[in-house]
Amino acid sequence: MVVRVLVRIKNEENNRSITLRVLVNGGAESDEPIVVVSPREAEMLGISMDELDIVEVELASGYTHSYITRHTYIVELLDNEGNTLSCIRAKLAIDRYLTEPLITDATIDELGIMVISFKKGLWRHKNDPPDRVRQSA
Repeated sequence: MVVRVLVRIKNEENNRSITLRVLVNGGAESDEPIVVVSPREAEMLGISMDELDIVEVELASGYTHSYITRHTYIVELLDNEGNTLSCIRAKLAIDRYLTEPLITDATIDELGIMVISFKKGLWRHKNDPPDRVRQSA
């Protein structure tokens, strides 16, 4: 098992939002908070290709290219009941080969996600009491 969490992404320009279960991927490095989504999810948020820049992305297996938004979007970390634990602004990367949405290391830190065990899918939020353990979504 791995750590997955629920996030709500909001597009303030058109009041669209989606809730996603995302992979907490500490191996995906970024200088700023980024959520990687599929073209379908970007379309659900009303993001057009005119709003995107192309960037080179380094993977463990080599280099590829991805699209990234010029603007940031509201990203809320949710608990299993849909309550907001934390809220940040992040850019979205759109990857047409994506098999599941994911968040990068910078996003993980800014949302306050503290992984207890990747293998067991356990985590806590930075504001949780020390004995609080959350299960992967």
